[in-house]
Amino acid sequence: MSKVSEILKDLGFDEREIKIYLALLRLGDSPALKISKDISIDRTTTYDLLEKLIVKGIVSLYIKNNSKHFSALTPEKLMVYFRDKYTSLENILPELNKISSQTPELVKCELFYGLEGLKSVCKDIIKNAKEYRGIGSFRKEYEEILGYFNDQAILKLDQFNAKEYAIIDKNAKFKKLKKGEYRYIDQKLLSPVTTLIYGNKVVFLVWKEPYFAVRIENKQITKAQTEYFNLIWKNAK
Repeated sequence: MSKVSEILKDLGFDEREIKIYLALLRLGDSPALKISKDISIDRTTTYDLLEKLIVKGIVSLYIKNNSKHFSALTPEKLMVYFRDKYTSLENILPELNKISSQTPELVKCELFYGLEGLKSVCKDIIKNAKEYRGIGSFRKEYEEILGYFNDQAILKLDQFNAKEYAIIDKNAKFKKLKKGEYRYIDQKLLSPVTTLIYGNKVVFLVWKEPYFAVRIENKQITKAQTEYFNLIWKNAK
């Protein structure tokens, strides 16, 4: 999957909608038959997908020479489209917070499935972790499995001046953060599960399909994992 397609998918497009949107950018305003032939999807399905994109406000329809033609938002207008959605969500946050239960939880445990689940966990770290600790299979798995998303995550962490402490395989090759500190131990002493510690949260990442992550939010568990990390950190090189 290309970087463009990957980002559009993150924004909520499905694979066939991506094909239609990119085809319209490439072809310009076009009838459904032309789009259908370009993306190799039957005309009926293409019509259905175009209608969905019209409902979303990403594609528009007009009549030209008694024929239906379809037009897509330009990339600039698409960016405005998603900015408006973000602003709308921002405006109702106080209302949503009132609806949400404010009762503190002593232990909060969440399970995330698949690549999108891993990305969701990583986004929370990028947003909230000024400093975090990691141990286990590290970065190489991020780079190989998450691809372009991992590259963007590193850029954002560097922009936010995030501090990373990591204990990793002594033979590992990976992209380091500008403010990262690293110590190394033999691979056989490392778990294949990655553990990340930040704030009051501990995350366990499993890098085998179907891929999943477990995030626990609890001060005592975070404290215990941090003490375990510090013990190994002192003995690592």
